[in-house]
Amino acid sequence: MKHTGNSLSRRAALWLACALTSILLFGSVSAADKQEKAASTTNTVTGKWTYTLEVSLDTSLDFTAEFKQDGGNVTGFVTVQELKTAIEKGQFKDGQLTFEIPREYGGVKFMSRYAGKLTGDTLKGKIVSGAAPVERTYEWNAKREKAAKP
Repeated sequence: MKHTGNSLSRRAALWLACALTSILLFGSVSAADKQEKAASTTNTVTGKWTYTLEVSLDTSLDFTAEFKQDGGNVTGFVTVQELKTAIEKGQFKDGQLTFEIPREYGGVKFMSRYAGKLTGDTLKGKIVSGAAPVERTYEWNAKREKAAKP
């Protein structure tokens, strides 16, 4: 079988067209998957979060929060210094997360009330903690930990 230059250039053109079509098709699917994944993580607080809280001039504590969102309800735990406490009244609505954590200090029971705004992989807001008349307000800024790639 004799090949002419013309038939080779047609084959090359056909191969190139197939390759470009595959790249475009798979590239657009991949971009759609990325957008869907980004939307799913930015519209939910589900995941593991870390933050450091400055509790006094010379003391800071590292916290880990694990949230699971189901609609507007949020459940989970907050861990500090190996003390894991379940959150209560967890709600997520219009980009705002609120929840409470029961605490006890010196025999006095009180609640730490969290409120934070979700922006991408950041939760930023305030914590009001203590029992009246002694309540303190703290700023918190949590970062979502990246999920391990399979």
